[in-house]
Formats: sequence, structure tokens, C-alpha cells
Amino acid sequence: MILIDAVLFLGFIETVILFFYAVRWYIFTFIVLKSKVKSNPIKHINNKSSGFVTVLLPIYNEPNVVDRLLSACTSFNSPPYEVIVINDSDDGVTTRKLEAWRDHPRVKIIHRSTRKGWKAGAMNVALDNVDPKSTHVLIFDADFVPPSDLASRFLERFNDDTVSVVQGCQRHDLNAEENWVTKSVRAWFSLYNVIELNGQNQLGLFVPLTGSVFMARTEVLKKLKFEEVTDEDWNLTMRLYEHGYKIDFDPTLVASGECPNTLRRLFKQHARWAEGHSRTFTDHFFKIWRSKFLTLKEKIDFVFMGCTFLNCILVVVLTAATLITMLFPQQYLPNPLVQTSMILLLASIPSAIVASITALLKEGARKDLKKIPYAWLASYVVTPVVAYAALKGLITKKGFFHRTYKTGKIVKS
Repeated sequence: MILIDAVLFLGFIETVILFFYAVRWYIFTFIVLKSKVKSNPIKHINNKSSGFVTVLLPIYNEPNVVDRLLSACTSFNSPPYEVIVINDSDDGVTTRKLEAWRDHPRVKIIHRSTRKGWKAGAMNVALDNVDPKSTHVLIFDADFVPPSDLASRFLERFNDDTVSVVQGCQRHDLNAEENWVTKSVRAWFSLYNVIELNGQNQLGLFVPLTGSVFMARTEVLKKLKFEEVTDEDWNLTMRLYEHGYKIDFDPTLVASGECPNTLRRLFKQHARWAEGHSRTFTDHFFKIWRSKFLTLKEKIDFVFMGCTFLNCILVVVLTAATLITMLFPQQYLPNPLVQTSMILLLASIPSAIVASITALLKEGARKDLKKIPYAWLASYVVTPVVAYAALKGLITKKGFFHRTYKTGKIVKS
């Protein structure tokens, strides 16, 4: 009986937390609906004074996508740029494919014999080998296909000397029609980029890096480098803010990417994110909270961001509380905590629907609205995995970087 009461109480606490997240989404959605997306006009950049971009591509066993990636990244129309590939592959095939690019005038290929530091370690090697003229670094994961004008448009955002890092918009749509898992990823990332990141940026909150499709000043990255952890993007986010740098998000700087296409791959990807995210959040919590460079609203939003994966632990408890109530309605439905929880849930659930619909409509992807139910089914199915991984991140000091396999398939409607 005491255990059940504890579960019901924790379930109530979680509904309060979910309600705060829902209010946050309602506010973000309103802000995004109210705002007008700027066209981000492109000026022709072809002189050295405008900047020299290093395109950085960490590669590990990517035979299905490496040619596609390099074809896109050697086709930028401007500004002056170089492409550095850091190859950790041990499959043989990827390395052979990269050899065909060795004589390309813009491409520099660096082979590593180990995976020391995983993706972060590879990017640190690349930073040690950038062209002396490099002023900005643009980073892509292997599964992305940037448009030819993206480097120019990113660089335009740095006309203001106060801008140090710009996060672009990841649109996971290359294989969105493959199956229900890819459909769920497509819709979920739309919400995250168009509503979450966009809302944070417009309200001056805590904007994180997402590991790919972002540009930073070369001097900033060479100063901070990447810590050799499994969540190098979230870790770098912490250290940027701790050193007084800000991250801007631009929803018009879009690159298409690939979705994980099986539940197993989705589980492993989210588990890696949750474990690393929770570990870094706890390691840097007091540094961020005490930092003189962040406003109070940025610090509060940092807590919301940091608890995202940890919150899944309480979602599991809330599920147990809901099952108990359904199995014994006469005994537990009259409980004021249970009744309050139901009211808060009913007020919270529409926020996810409204935010998802708004995100896809803002992208002009009305046809993808039917993917929303898949997104929320997948997010619930993955919750126990995320809860376990987040808990693991709290009690362990080191993880392992499980790479998400890419198929290279393009399946669009």
C-alpha cells in the first residue's frame, strides 16, 4: 500500500512537470506562429576578406553515404573553402571509396588508426590540420546532404562580430517514407527544430548544439576543442556558455539528413544521447548555474533542457500510476492527487499535438501531418530505454559511442 501511494505521488509530481513542459511548448508555438521567417538573402561571397570555411566531416564506416556526402560538400558555390575528412574506418570499403577523393583540390583526407575519443577525437585532429586561412568551421555528420548555397548562407550570419556559433536546422527527410520508425523521426525532429530550438532562440533562452549542421568561428573551436566524450555537442554547448559565448539558431539554414530506420537503431541512438546528456548535465550544472555570462532565464531553460532525458524516469513511474488507477478505479480515482493528475495531463497533451502540427506546417510539409501519431508512439516506446540510459549517465563516469548505421536510402514522398 505504501509503495502504491508512493507511485501515485510520484506520478502526480510528473504530471506537474509535464504541465510545465507543455506550457513551454504552448509559448514556443505561439512565438513561432507569430514570427515571420526571414529569407536570409545571400550576398555573393568570393573574396578572402569574407572568410575561409573549413568543412569538417568525421567518418567511421560509412560506405553507403560517403560519396554522397563528399559530392555535396565539394559543390558549395562559395566562399573559399576546404573539406577535411577524418577517417576512423576499419571496414576497408569506406577507406577505398575515400581514396578516390584524395586528388580533389578541395579535399584533405586524414586517416586515424584508432577511434580514440570517437567523433570528438577525430574532430580535434581535424582542427589541428585546418588551413591557416580558416576563419569558420562548418560541421556535418555523414548522413547529411547540404545544399550548394549553405556555406555562403551560414557565413552571412557572421557579419555581426558578436556571433560566434550558429546552429542550423536538421531536416530528417531523406528516407522519411521508408517505414513507421522513419516517419516518427521525421515528425519528431521537425517539432524539435522548428518549435523547440526556434522558440528558445527567439526568446533568448539556452540554445544547444545538435552535433551537425552548425558553424563556429575557427578560433573559438581551436580554443575550446572537443572533449572526448559520447555527447561532444552537448558538452561543447556547456563549455561555450561557460566561456561567455552564445549559440544562435537559424531555421532557414537547412540540410536534409537520414532517419534511423529500425527500432534497435533508434534505441541505441537515444540511449547514447540520454546517457551522455545526463552525465554532462550533472557535471556542468553548478558551473552553468553560477556563471556570470548567463541570464536567469537562460539558466532556468538550461534546467529544462538538462532534465529532458532524466524526466523519462518519472514518465515510467507515471505509466505505472496510470495502470494502477485503471486496474482499481473505484479505489484510486477518488484520490485528489489522481484527479489533479488527470486534469494536468488533459491540459498538457494538446501541446504536443499543436506544436507538431505547427512545426510541419511552418516547414510547408502538410503531407507529413499524418506522421505525427508515429512520432508520439515512438517517443513513448523509447521512453524505458531512455530512462535506463539517463539513470546510467547519472551513476557512471564514462560511456561508449555507438554509431547510428546509415543505409544511404532516399525514400521521399
